[in-house]
Amino acid sequence: MLNNKKHSGFTLIEIMIAITIIAILSAIAYPNYSEYVKRSRRADAQDALTSAMQKQEVFYANNARYGTTLAQIDVANKSVDQYYSIQIMGNGGGCAAPSCVRMQAIARAKGGQNTDKITRMRLWSTGRKQAKYNGSWKNSWTDF
Repeated sequence: MLNNKKHSGFTLIEIMIAITIIAILSAIAYPNYSEYVKRSRRADAQDALTSAMQKQEVFYANNARYGTTLAQIDVANKSVDQYYSIQIMGNGGGCAAPSCVRMQAIARAKGGQNTDKITRMRLWSTGRKQAKYNGSWKNSWTDF
């Protein structure tokens, strides 16, 4: 007697091919996604530096000098999302005290941000901006 029932479903070969295709696409997409996330987190540093510099300007208007500590200007030592540490740097790089100050954001290990191509960002009270891109300082935050 013949069995005329039709079997439906996937064969093992079809499932393995589908899994292989998904694995290849994931291997290509994940690094691009990770880089995109790190790039988007740079805004956290830019916002923190800009906000801190605004507080420095208020401090300067009230005291005729820039603050030397984050506590003086009422700024936290980490950015809002905590991907960057914030510092007031010593004078240098064309920044003469007391009429100038520079601040820096340093990428932290949180979320692997310290493995980004940009690990540090600086902002001067003169408006100058720098980013450490692949180990070299560049005079921009965005030209990468």
